[in-house]
Amino acid sequence: MDMDVLSDVCQSLRLHSDLYFTAELSNGFCVRVPAEGDRIRFHLVLHGRCKLKQDDGTPPIDLSEGDLVLVPNGKAHILCDRDGQAVMELQDAMAQGFDHKAGILRNSTADAPDARLLCGFCAFDEAIRHPGLSLLADHIVFRAGNGTHVGAGLATMIAELAENQRAGWRASLARLVEVLVLELLSAQVISDDLPSGVLAGLKDVRIARSLSAIHSSPEENWTADMLASAAGMSRTRFVLRFKECLGIAPIQYLQDWRMARARTLLRESNLSMDEIALRSGYQSMPAFSRRFKQRFGEGPGTFRRGLRKRLAP
Repeated sequence: MDMDVLSDVCQSLRLHSDLYFTAELSNGFCVRVPAEGDRIRFHLVLHGRCKLKQDDGTPPIDLSEGDLVLVPNGKAHILCDRDGQAVMELQDAMAQGFDHKAGILRNSTADAPDARLLCGFCAFDEAIRHPGLSLLADHIVFRAGNGTHVGAGLATMIAELAENQRAGWRASLARLVEVLVLELLSAQVISDDLPSGVLAGLKDVRIARSLSAIHSSPEENWTADMLASAAGMSRTRFVLRFKECLGIAPIQYLQDWRMARARTLLRESNLSMDEIALRSGYQSMPAFSRRFKQRFGEGPGTFRRGLRKRLAP
């Protein structure tokens, strides 16, 4: 069986999600959510209605009870109940009405809010910039009651968890959001409009073979000729097509993936430094340490010690 490259990428880059807060908003609200790295923010409408607006001038998106919207790539956006409202920055709204203990953001003392939203995020390990791992659309909406799509079914399950809040609901909700994002990434492979990146590479059967080879054996002493042979292409044609799909040369992708792999092994295994260096394609510890520090700003030993210090009681 070919290596499942997308699963390998997502597992190694530690896709994770969490909640920010529940927002209870009333009396003409308009809150700007700032840009934040590469995070995929989500908002689930638990009660009432609201609009989502973006800075690109596109018409606002109307959201109703049960709808879930994803805003990828850390893009800034606005949540409001109607057009024409004065915009309040999220940090100012939180300074005025955030209940840390309850995890609730309120902009009013009204007993019954006009809209109640569950807000959170999903993200990969932001220290690793893997080419092309982003959701393509500016926003993706899953409408309540539309069970014809896997994502819509997951959105319904997320809404039920958020409303019932049984024991363990936050952890279950976070996992469902991660599954939802993975489903969307997988669906992009058959999309007609893919920018350069690993998803475009997986769509090309020949380039997908070379990616599978890299991910199956990152420690192998791969050359462009060897990878071209795995793809069933000439070296020149392979290098050009790989760069067209992924945006970088095949050997650069190999080096970047080895570093991502090393980071995972340092974090999740008790293997020695020498063994991790070998499994990451480096025959000498100095070469491995030098490359790791160049990539992440600290050596592998420092990285591992920092992790253990944070995890210590």
